[in-house]
Amino acid sequence: MGEPQLLASGGTEVDLFVLGPWIAGLSVAISVLGALVGFACIVHSVRSARFRLVWLTAAAVSIGGIGIWLATSVTLLGLDVSSTVLRYDLAYQIAALVVAFAAVLIGLLLLGRSFRLPLLLAGGLVMGLGTATTLYLTLGSISVQGKVDISPWPAALAAVVAVLVCGGALWSFQALRGRPARAASTLLFGLGIAGVYYLGLSALEFEVDPTATAPDGMELFDFVFPMFVVGLLSLTIPISAVLIAPDRRALAATAPAPRPDLEPAR
Repeated sequence: MGEPQLLASGGTEVDLFVLGPWIAGLSVAISVLGALVGFACIVHSVRSARFRLVWLTAAAVSIGGIGIWLATSVTLLGLDVSSTVLRYDLAYQIAALVVAFAAVLIGLLLLGRSFRLPLLLAGGLVMGLGTATTLYLTLGSISVQGKVDISPWPAALAAVVAVLVCGGALWSFQALRGRPARAASTLLFGLGIAGVYYLGLSALEFEVDPTATAPDGMELFDFVFPMFVVGLLSLTIPISAVLIAPDRRALAATAPAPRPDLEPAR
């Protein structure tokens, strides 16, 4: 174990990177990948009328399920609290996943096809508050030999940052054009989600009693690893759809002009 990264109440040592700093990089990479696929699905939803809801659902799975929920859950693998066994409540984890998906889907539906500031603010607010709720459901799943509390001010700050990150991501998608700009937006989204997580984690206060009975629940790896595999495999569906879906603007540009109606010969 490396040097503890946080000292919780009562002198309990909390290490955020027990597996090494690479776990934070993995979390950012997962978040960026989910956002990248999700934004590509949003592009196709704007150009499609018949399958718009399908594209937005795929985007919600990619951004909410992978880019937000899975990224923060993977980061929890680096958490270690001294003198206690860590266990996680499966119901909280599933609820966090559902909230992440629903918040992104509702936010994208509110966003609409074109830039309108009121809709952008509404979509960013719903998506950001959903991200904050996902975070605290995930953190609320943690059980120790003792007690876990959440300090309100760091929690509120994390919620504000989540709204700013999600609102900024939606704004950049509508306002910026070009692959470099979109790549920068997805990178900032991944870094922002990681920042929200660590702000939320700083709100946790542990009171450990080593003599207490080990808490109920499951080990995080037993749940997150299968979800990690399933989540990444599920991305193959929207990725394949994005790759094979026709670019409607290109088709419109290359389609032959309609032939004029000719009067019948006299």
